[in-house]
Amino acid sequence: MRLSCISLFITRSLLCMPILLSSVAIGQEQDLPASTGPLPIEQTTLLPEADYDLMLVGGGLATCSSMSGRSCSDQAKFSKLAKTSNAYLLHPTTLQLFAGAELFTAERASLQQQLVTLFNSLPQGKLLTESQLVEQWRSFQATEALTVSGEELWQLLSDRELNAVLDYLEVPTLSADGKYRLTEQVDLAQTTHAESAELYRQFVQLATKKAQAKGREQAKVLVVTASSRDPFAAVDFYLDAFRQAGAAAQWLPLTAALQRAITAQNCAALPQYLANIHGSYRREQIYADLFTSKQQLCEKGSSAVVALIADADGIFFNGGDQSLTYQALRHSDGSASAELLAILEAVKQKRLLVGGTSAGTAVMSGSQFFADDTATTTVPMISNGDSYHALQYGAKAAAAPWPGCRKEQRCPDEMSERQLTFTATGGLGLFPLGILDTHFAERGRQARLLVLQQATQTKLAFGVDEATALLVDLSLQAEGIVQLKASGAAEVYISELLPESTPAALLADTYSLNAGDTAVWQQGKITLFPTEDKTKLVNSAEPLQSKSPLFSRDHYRSLSHSLCRSNFAAATVSEPPYLIRVSKVDSCYQSADGKLSAKQRLRIITE
Repeated sequence: MRLSCISLFITRSLLCMPILLSSVAIGQEQDLPASTGPLPIEQTTLLPEADYDLMLVGGGLATCSSMSGRSCSDQAKFSKLAKTSNAYLLHPTTLQLFAGAELFTAERASLQQQLVTLFNSLPQGKLLTESQLVEQWRSFQATEALTVSGEELWQLLSDRELNAVLDYLEVPTLSADGKYRLTEQVDLAQTTHAESAELYRQFVQLATKKAQAKGREQAKVLVVTASSRDPFAAVDFYLDAFRQAGAAAQWLPLTAALQRAITAQNCAALPQYLANIHGSYRREQIYADLFTSKQQLCEKGSSAVVALIADADGIFFNGGDQSLTYQALRHSDGSASAELLAILEAVKQKRLLVGGTSAGTAVMSGSQFFADDTATTTVPMISNGDSYHALQYGAKAAAAPWPGCRKEQRCPDEMSERQLTFTATGGLGLFPLGILDTHFAERGRQARLLVLQQATQTKLAFGVDEATALLVDLSLQAEGIVQLKASGAAEVYISELLPESTPAALLADTYSLNAGDTAVWQQGKITLFPTEDKTKLVNSAEPLQSKSPLFSRDHYRSLSHSLCRSNFAAATVSEPPYLIRVSKVDSCYQSADGKLSAKQRLRIITE
């Protein structure tokens, strides 16, 4: 890579370790008159070669597995011990367990009795897949014994209740001779979405660098499934994926339930904690081997968990609910657990790569461990909500309402299920630059991020698209410098809240990075460096296109791209009561395959 002149201040000690970012940087301009068009500023900087500490994936990793054939090529094959679906059984034993379980509130207990009647009316004794069970359930017609149909009962259940019902009807998936538990198997080589498979390999490659610095060739990667309602369900998947990517992978059964059991010194109560905290039932019967591993680690105590973390080169957190992972690594008073402190110490010493996907990424935000003594603000952790509910109802520092709470009429503080909520003190605190959000463009989350930024006065926020990763090097964070890089299929979006922003007129500069693009954060400012193969887009006559509603699916990203390729200086979309304006701040840059890098301005006004 070639070097060029520097406009960012870098300390003398760094000049002996140079790498080049790019000869063209985006990020220092003000608004430009529409008649002149944006002009690039020539910049470069000398920085040490990146040694990444975090790999934050936006979720949506479409991976070929025995339970997800839609992501597989025709050549994918799995062994006879591959699990292809969960198994369910309508049998007097399972139905008796279900009938006696306290799963429904007193006000809704009649639903449970109606379900018992329904299930007793369906064919018994045959193993069913989930789709087969659901089809029989929903197609059941009302009778004299049960005056509501199966479809009506299905629609009445909340997500929490439905999951509990399925847990109680589930049975272990075993080999034909009953000796082995079937496991979900992965085939990275036959994954049709190449970028998803490559992100697993990239994580292992980066973790291997940590391993080599310790004198070993193969990376030890710990898999944490703490974000899941059922923390056992994805264990086999992640272990196989990371092993195929070249790591020595091991499950770390660290969950909110385990943390509670260790703290209470009551490992025998693990099933109860799994039910009360995760809403997960009978896992000790469905995944007996994995549950035994979890119980054994519980009995060894926190020191055993810390020892595993200290010996690891990488640790990867799965997706689901970031609040569950928060509880796995923080105590009820919000203080850091010994496990979290061990992770932080390993990251600070450059011995550990921390990764996550979806909720496993969102939970990383927070400034607890990197804030200096003069810091007056904290970086919050987003926990729930969508863009339009955020614009209408604002942000609340509260626990996220659980999916389906409306049906149970138990939404906290009468909040909508889509209320934008956040943890004011942040998540795990390993990513100090700003708020993290995931599934970003695909779920139109730009407005919810900006609303939360404004509500909490957080200068920066980062949205990561699906099958995409944000790589973070924190080596120079103490000097006010962090290196960032995008990787994967789509984009990393950075939102920089502007001082003029108000609740009635939200305003931010936004940056879009895709694979290979880098950015430097220095003393609170972002500078974007597109890859060298990108060229500046010349304004063309391509028509400006937008889809409505703008903050739905990937409509906002489509508009942003269309603006880059048009000769318009801005695009204005009216969605009463909001007026949304996206304008060019700098030139857009495009690679030969059409990927874009851009700096734009987003303004949302209440009409």
